[in-house]
Amino acid sequence: MLTLEEINCLGQLTNSTWGYPGGMNKNMPTAGIKASLQGDMLTCTFTTIVNLMSDKNLRDQCKRFEEESVGIIKEYMKQLKSEFKKTAGRTLKAKETDSSDSIEVITVSSYTPKRTAYYRRFTTYQVV
Repeated sequence: MLTLEEINCLGQLTNSTWGYPGGMNKNMPTAGIKASLQGDMLTCTFTTIVNLMSDKNLRDQCKRFEEESVGIIKEYMKQLKSEFKKTAGRTLKAKETDSSDSIEVITVSSYTPKRTAYYRRFTTYQVV
C-alpha cells in the first residue's frame, strides 16, 4: 500500500495540467496520457487524433494504433517508475490488470472517405 507521501509524489509526477511541468510526454503534440489513481488502481488513458482513410482497411489501421499505444503507455510507465524511484526513494511496483481501447469518430463527410477520430487506450495497473 502506498503511503500518503508516496501518493502525493505519484500525483505530482502524473499531473500535467496546472502548476507542474508534467514533462513525460513532450514529444507528442497531438497525443497525451492522463493518469488517475483510485485506491491502489492507477489508470493511464492515452488519447490521440487519428485519420481513418477508408472502411476497407479499418482493422489494419486499428491494429497499428493499438501497437503504438501499447508501446507508448509502456514507455510512460517505465519513465514514471524511474521518476518515482528518484523522488520517493523506492521502486513502484505496478501490475497491469486491464487494457482496452476505443475509437470515437469526430468528423465525417459524404465527399471524402477520410474520417478524423479520437483513439483512446485505457490501461489499469495495480500499484504497490
